[in-house]
Amino acid sequence: MADQAESKWIRFEDLGLSKTGKTRTWAVSAKEGDALLGRVAWFGRWRTYAFFPCDGTIYEPTCLRDLADFITAQMSARRLTREGAR
Repeated sequence: MADQAESKWIRFEDLGLSKTGKTRTWAVSAKEGDALLGRVAWFGRWRTYAFFPCDGTIYEPTCLRDLADFITAQMSARRLTREGAR
C-alpha cells in the first residue's frame, strides 16, 4: 500500500516527517464523515510503526487488516530505503 492507501473505510494522510526527521507520521481518518481515528507513527521501543487510536474509536476486521497492511507496507519501504542508503 502506498501513502494514500486504498481502503474501504479509512484514509491515510501523510503528515510528513517526525520531529527527529527520521520517520514519517500519518493521520488515519474515516472516509465517511472524515472523523480522525488516530495516527500511524514510529514506536521506538518496538522499533516499528504502530497505530495510535483516538479515544472512543471502534474497529472491525476490515479496518484492522487495512491498518496492519499499511504498517507492513511502510516498514517494507523503510527497510528498502535504509538498505539503499548503505
